[in-house]
Amino acid sequence: LLPLVLVPQLLFAGFFVSIDNIPSWLQWAQYLCALTYSIRLAVIGEFSSCGDADAQETCDEIFERNSVDPDDSGLYWGILVALFVVFRCAAMAALAIRAKHYL
Repeated sequence: LLPLVLVPQLLFAGFFVSIDNIPSWLQWAQYLCALTYSIRLAVIGEFSSCGDADAQETCDEIFERNSVDPDDSGLYWGILVALFVVFRCAAMAALAIRAKHYL
């Protein structure tokens, strides 16, 4: 069961494969993967303060390559919380429906 959850997360997070290399009819799935926003937050945390101009140019390139806007860290945190709440509520609803079946 774990590969069914983990492999799409890795694929659509842009970690191994760039989102641009994924067919356009599948690219929408990146917005449902929590790993996408987690990686973006990790990139912001790692490369937000680069130092001199040459290093800053490299960091800006990394941000651009990974489609990360350093000013959107609050948005990424909000989306992670929203995904957690939505998927948790969906799981509780599914369990409640299944429990009614057995009662």
